[in-house]
Amino acid sequence: MSEFHFIDAGSGSKVHSVVFALKTPAAGHTGLSHLAEHMSFRRSHQYPTAHELFTANTLLPVTINATTLAEYTFFFASSEKANVLLDAVNYLYCGLLNRDYGTDEVTLERDGVIFNELAMLEANSDYALNAAIRLTDTNKNAYQHAGGFTQTIGSNSIQALQDYKRQWYQPSNITTLVYSNSAHFFEQCKEVVTALSEEIAVSAMKAQSVETALSAEKTLSEKTALSAETALSEKAALSEKAALSEESTLNRNASLSQHASQREHSHLDKEASLDAQTTKGENESIRHVLTWWFPRCFLNGLQQQEATLSTVAGLENTLFIDPEINQQGNFAIRLVTNEAMKEVASELSIEALPKLSQNLTHKLVSDDYDKRLRQLKHVVSACLASFDIRPSKPTPDTDKHAEGVGAAIRYFAQLTDALGSNEGAAKDCATKSAYLASANKVSHSYLGALPSPEKSVARERIRKARKGFSAQASASNSDQSLLMPRLTSKYRHFIALENLPALPRLLRPLANNTTNLKRFNAEHIASHLTPFFIQSPSTTLELASPNSAYGYLVSHWVYRIGLYQQARLHEVLADQLFWQPRTSGECYALGAAAYENNLFLFGASDTNIIERENWCHKVLSILS
Repeated sequence: MSEFHFIDAGSGSKVHSVVFALKTPAAGHTGLSHLAEHMSFRRSHQYPTAHELFTANTLLPVTINATTLAEYTFFFASSEKANVLLDAVNYLYCGLLNRDYGTDEVTLERDGVIFNELAMLEANSDYALNAAIRLTDTNKNAYQHAGGFTQTIGSNSIQALQDYKRQWYQPSNITTLVYSNSAHFFEQCKEVVTALSEEIAVSAMKAQSVETALSAEKTLSEKTALSAETALSEKAALSEKAALSEESTLNRNASLSQHASQREHSHLDKEASLDAQTTKGENESIRHVLTWWFPRCFLNGLQQQEATLSTVAGLENTLFIDPEINQQGNFAIRLVTNEAMKEVASELSIEALPKLSQNLTHKLVSDDYDKRLRQLKHVVSACLASFDIRPSKPTPDTDKHAEGVGAAIRYFAQLTDALGSNEGAAKDCATKSAYLASANKVSHSYLGALPSPEKSVARERIRKARKGFSAQASASNSDQSLLMPRLTSKYRHFIALENLPALPRLLRPLANNTTNLKRFNAEHIASHLTPFFIQSPSTTLELASPNSAYGYLVSHWVYRIGLYQQARLHEVLADQLFWQPRTSGECYALGAAAYENNLFLFGASDTNIIERENWCHKVLSILS
C-alpha cells in the first residue's frame, strides 16, 4: 500500500500540492520509462478523453505535470482550490494505475509526440553531443538514458509498456506527499488514493481468477490435443519408414545446385552488411572521449572548478560535467577531443593553474597521437587531483517547480536519499582517497556522428495509427461522454481565461515579433531530424494547401489572438478538435497562454507547420 507524508505548508500558504513519487528505473536507452510517464497522462477508464490534461491545465485553476530525477518520476498537481485538486489527484492516480492502452494511441504518443520532443532536444548541439557520447559508452558506469533518443524510442512495444507499468506503477511503489496548511485536506487525499488502490486490488484479483481459469482450460485442451497428436505421430512414423528406403536412393543422384544458391544468397547478404559498415566507418569522423567518474558528493565542488578544467583541457577540446547521477551514484566529467586532433602546438598555460606546480606545464606537440592522448589524460587528472574538493550532499534541482512541489521533492530526497547513491558509495565518497582514485581513473571511448532514426518504419506506423485514431474518434461521436473532459465539465464554473498558463520562455522571442497585423510567427528547428509529414485524416477543418515558404519543417510557432477572437475562446480550448494536432502526434506541445497582456496559441516541435497559420484562423472561427 502507498506511503503518505504530510508536509505542513504553514498558515501563510494558499496553494495545496500533491506529489506522487515512483521509482522508475531506466531500461537502457530505450526511453521506456519516458513512454510510461506520457501514457499515464493519456487516458484511463475513468478519464477516457485524450485531452483531459490539456483542458484542465489551460482552463482550470490547477497545474498538473511530471518530472524525472535520478530514477524517480514525480507526478504532481497544485491548486488553491482544494476540491479541484482532489479531483486532479483522482485523475492522476487513475492514470498511474492504468495499463489498458490501444496500439494506435501508443504509436501516436511514442512515434509522434515523444519523437518530436526528442528531436527538439537533439537539435541542440550540446545535447546532441552528450547523446552521442552516451550511446557509444560501454563502461560499467555508463548512464542509462531514461528519456531515450530519436533512434531508440520506437523500439518500445505496447507489451513492454504494459509490463513496465505492471512492475513499477503499483500502489506499493507509490509514495504520496501532500504539501498543505490543512491536515483535513491531507486526510481527504489519503481517502481518495486508498479507495482507488483497493479498487485496483479487487480488479486485479478478479482478473487473476479469470486468468487462472483460462490457464486451466488451456492446459486441459493442450493435454487432449497432445494425446491426439501422439496417435497421429505413431501412424506417420510407420509411413515414413516405408518411404525412407526409396527416398535415400533418389537423394544420392540429386543435384546440389539448389543448396548452392541458398548458400550464395546468405554470403551476399553478409557481404553487403560488411560493405555498409565499412562505408559508414569511412564517412564518419572519429573523436575520442575521456571520462572521469566521481561519487555524487563531489558534484557541487567540481562544478565550481569546471571553467579551470576546461582551460586545462585546451580550448580546442570540449570538457563538461554531466550532473546526472547514474545507477552507481556517480556523475561524469567528459572530455571530447577536437575533430581531427590537429597537429598544432597547444600551450597549457601555468597562469591558468595557480594551484598546480611548474612541472605540470605541458605542450601538446605534433608527434605520436596516442602519446598526446596520454598526455591529455595526465594533465587533466593531475589538475583534478590538485583540487581540495570537500564532499557535500547535492540537493535536487527544483527551482522550476512551484513552491509546494519543490518542497515535497526535497522532502522525499531527504526521507529516502532516493536521489543519491547506494549506502556503500555514500560512505566511501567522503574520503580523500576515494576522490583521488576517481581523479586518476580514466575511461576511453570513441565518438562518431549521432545516428539518424529510421524514419520510414515510423512513418508507416503513424500513418496507420492516425487512421485508426480517426476511425475511433468518429465512432465515439455518438457518445459525448467520451469526448467531454471530466474535470472541466465538472468545474465549468471555474473556467476562466485568467487561468491560462504563462507562455513558455522558449517561445517568447517569437511572441515579441508579432503584431495585430502579423499574428503568426514561426521558427524552423531540427530539419535533419524531421521524422515525417502526414496530414491528419480526421480533421473536420478544411486544410490549407502547402506553404512553400516553410516547406516540410519542424517548427515552433505562436499566434497572437485578437480581442474579437477571445469572446468564446474557452469553448475552443475545451473542444477535442483544437487538441487534435497534439493527440494525433503532429507536435510535441500545443496550447494557449498569456504573455505581455496578450493571449497566444502556440505549438512546439510541430511537423505540420505549413498548415498551422491557416489552421489557427479556422479553429478560432469554426469552433467559436
